[in-house]
Amino acid sequence: MRSSLIDTLFLSEKRKELLLFLKNGAKSSDEIKVAFDFPWKSMIPQIKKLVEWDLITYYKGTCTLTPMGKVIVRNMEDLLATLEIHERYRSYWLKHDLRPIPDELLYRIGELSNCEICEPQMPDIFEQQEDMLQRIDGSERIMAFIPVHHPAQLIIYSGLMEKGTMLDLIITEDVYRTIRGEIPQNHNILLTDNPIFASLKKEYEKDINNLFKDERSNIFVYKGQVRPLDLIVSEKFFSMALPGNQGKYDSTTISSSEDSAILWGKELFDHYKDRSEKIT
Repeated sequence: MRSSLIDTLFLSEKRKELLLFLKNGAKSSDEIKVAFDFPWKSMIPQIKKLVEWDLITYYKGTCTLTPMGKVIVRNMEDLLATLEIHERYRSYWLKHDLRPIPDELLYRIGELSNCEICEPQMPDIFEQQEDMLQRIDGSERIMAFIPVHHPAQLIIYSGLMEKGTMLDLIITEDVYRTIRGEIPQNHNILLTDNPIFASLKKEYEKDINNLFKDERSNIFVYKGQVRPLDLIVSEKFFSMALPGNQGKYDSTTISSSEDSAILWGKELFDHYKDRSEKIT
């Protein structure tokens, strides 16, 4: 009995790997022998099955994907990447709210397959911040979404702007009101009469003014209803932190320097920017 196409694609590691190997062009039998640690005799039945399903052609010792084979391999590759990231980070997806990711990007979550998840504990959180700063330092442009007021982040972005970095920053309405002093502050650094903290407060206020007045910054206020996520994207780095299922944010981040993840992150930022009001 002839096996199904699904069985043909996924029940044999040899067939799956051969199809993926051919995605960038035709390969000779010699190239296939070098690339795979399999006896050539064991590859012949696999090639025959793929030819039977019109996924590849085999002519004069050369394997080539058919037009439909190219389509199937492209979709198979996306599915495999999605399955991989689900399996590898299943605990993270289970504990965090995925609703901040729009469907069109969630369907492409496999583009993050080479990302790393960092779940630091104190005092590793400070090392995480230092690592993030090193990765974005020197960027031409940074796109960021801050869902929760954190003075340190604003100070970092202000400092990077002084080095010439362009900044596109989205903040929530709550963060905007906090920054502008329209609601009581909950940060001791802003309330204390201690002269040292008073000096820090003055420096912080200077950084905030820089963010709002510098021509290198574009500030947006998010007006949407979906609870947003913490996001940083530059031309060389991507990082995001989803809220937990209970609505609280933790220090766990997903990050990558891969081009596919950076592009995915830029599209995510644009999604929220389109739902925000520009104020500077």
